[in-house]
Amino acid sequence: MHNLNAGAIPNCKFIDLIAMIFGQFLYNRIMELWVLLAILAAATQALRTAVQKKMTPQLGSYGASYIRFSYSFPFAWLIVLAYMALVNVGMPSLSPMFWFWITVAAVTQIAFTILLIMLFSHRSFAAAVAFSKTEVLQAALFEAIILGVIANLQTAFAIALGVVATIMLSLAKASLASRSVMSTIFSKQTGFGLGAGAFLGFCTVAYGAAIKHIPTDDVMLNAGLAAAIAVTIQTVGFGAWLYAIKRHELIASLVHWRDGAMAGFWGTLCSLFWFAAFAMHAVAPVRAVGQIELLMSIGFSFFYFKEKINLTELIAMALLAISIILVLLA
Repeated sequence: MHNLNAGAIPNCKFIDLIAMIFGQFLYNRIMELWVLLAILAAATQALRTAVQKKMTPQLGSYGASYIRFSYSFPFAWLIVLAYMALVNVGMPSLSPMFWFWITVAAVTQIAFTILLIMLFSHRSFAAAVAFSKTEVLQAALFEAIILGVIANLQTAFAIALGVVATIMLSLAKASLASRSVMSTIFSKQTGFGLGAGAFLGFCTVAYGAAIKHIPTDDVMLNAGLAAAIAVTIQTVGFGAWLYAIKRHELIASLVHWRDGAMAGFWGTLCSLFWFAAFAMHAVAPVRAVGQIELLMSIGFSFFYFKEKINLTELIAMALLAISIILVLLA
């Protein structure tokens, strides 16, 4: 236990306890910056999604989706411009490939967000998030096709185990006495969840591709700039569509600006953490670690939304935790 690198980490009983429980190697992996960023991204994402669920009855599915973008817009630009002033750097030259990938990512993220919010009317909060978590496996496939990054065998197994856990969660609240497993799998909400997972898996890889086309090696600048530009595209594009099709939900999102600002604040931090992690590591392992959000959403379900958690969900959460540990060990 005391073979931690001398002087590398402060002498702390809590840190010693973590190292003792998880072992030196796993502890060192947990302390890697991309892992910490993924965990922070998952935490802020869970907070943002909880605010969106709370606001869905007042705003509707589209209005609740929109606040994640519109209220992130000022926060994102404030952060990136303040950072550029602090480190005294100018706006980098952005290539056509960057604009292509950032636009694709922004549009597919809108589609994901709408489908995720629509899930809330069909399933519990935790299960709704669980459906979208198939994106980790889909992200690994998209990353291999688009970026040529192929996960090793252990990482692939861990991702597959995580997907099994999410499928268990999707079936956990189904009453098998009233409908079969097959009808549950092919239900509308499962389709929404798989669609959300596909859009999210693709958009995360697209964001990773966009960041790689920013000609600087400053991780925070790249993450902040990508987040700010993406949320600008989303605010303008989605806002114009809402104005034409769902104007009452757009107006409602402006009326409830206090809760909207909270969703925007958490959403901005979430994007910054995700994009910084993507700039430092492959997308699929980052998203696999980010599945810890599901455990956080279970906590929100139980303590905040007062939704019951059954035994199957608890077993699935344990499998999910194991899959995250395997990714860290890979």
